Amino acid sequence: MNFIKIFFSLLLLNITLFAANVDEYAKEMGFERDYETALAKSKESHKVLVMVLGADYCPWCRKFENKTLSSLLVKPRLDKEFVVLIVDKKFDIETFPTRYRTSFTPRVFMINPNDESTLLESAGYVKKKKFMQSLDKAQKLYKASK
Repeated sequence: MNFIKIFFSLLLLNITLFAANVDEYAKEMGFERDYETALAKSKESHKVLVMVLGADYCPWCRKFENKTLSSLLVKPRLDKEFVVLIVDKKFDIETFPTRYRTSFTPRVFMINPNDESTLLESAGYVKKKKFMQSLDKAQKLYKASK
């Protein structure tokens, strides 16, 4: 009985800490945390919206954030050419459209801000160079849709 109380207490602490961690990570990286805000910025700046969907329990999400999104190759390009939104599939489930809900994480949706269609999506950990290729392709598809 005591073990169960300790287990659930630690689980709750872990969930609470992740919620704070995703907010801190987004703030540190300059990423948005609200879908509507990110979409408005994307429309205003005529940039593709990159929505990164992660989960608190997902080690591949942390790897994608730390090795790909934070890399010196990718981060400057994201800052200059895209609007990036990072959401947690559990904590933020009510804040983004249902069509982007998935059980698989990490998941990246590259979204056309004009009609909110998905230009491109990826699932799982993606290395830097492959992610850069996806960014190129998303931009080409966005420009062709204008």
